[in-house]
Amino acid sequence: MNFLHRQQPDLSWFSELDRFFNPGRALASHATSPEAIHESPEAWILRLDLPGFSRENVSLKVDNQTLSLAAETTPENPFSRKVDRQWKLGTRIDATNIKATLDQGVLEITLPKTEAPEARQIAIL
Repeated sequence: MNFLHRQQPDLSWFSELDRFFNPGRALASHATSPEAIHESPEAWILRLDLPGFSRENVSLKVDNQTLSLAAETTPENPFSRKVDRQWKLGTRIDATNIKATLDQGVLEITLPKTEAPEARQIAIL
C-alpha cells in the first residue's frame, strides 16, 4: 500500500555549485536523518532521528496532501545542521488529525488512517 511518498526538495544551481567547491560541507548539510515507518491498525507511524533539535527548531505542516518537515539547529551550535523533507500523503491518510511528538531526539509522527471507501455500482442511464 503506497500511503506516503518521500519527495526531495529542489536544489538550485547555487547549491550544486557550492557542493562542487565545498564537498565536505555539502555532504554534511545534505545528510539525511534515518527514518522508520510502522503500521498499526489505526495509523501509520513515521519516526525520524533528529538529535540536537528542540521543538522550537522543528516545523511540520500539511498543505495539499503534502507533509513538510523543516528543522534547523541554532546557529550557536558548532555542529549546526538543517533537515528538509517532504512526503506526499496518500488518500487514505486523515491529514486533519496528524499528531507529532519530539522526545529525546526522536520525532514521531502519527498519520491516522481513514476508512476505505466502499465500492458501489453505478447505474448506466
